[in-house]
Amino acid sequence: MKGETMEDEEVLDKYGDVPLYFSHYYNFLFIFKSRILEEGEQIFLQLGGNMEKVSAMVVTADEPLTLNEDGEEEIAYIKDKDKKTVWKQEFLS
Repeated sequence: MKGETMEDEEVLDKYGDVPLYFSHYYNFLFIFKSRILEEGEQIFLQLGGNMEKVSAMVVTADEPLTLNEDGEEEIAYIKDKDKKTVWKQEFLS
């Protein structure tokens, strides 16, 4: 990655199947994270956004998600080892 921004297709090819584990819930968002990857990068996924969306969701804390799963109302991003966001994608209605 080396500090460059990445294209969606490149990200999904490289990171699409990396397991994202439930981290925490904050302000109507379920936050999922990957483990720290080999080049120091980490993937984040936020689901929800408001009370109506969150109340309709089923979240299983012990089953990881991936970027390749179809999702609605999500924000996904990757930070490099220096905590700089190198990729971000939003699916919001």
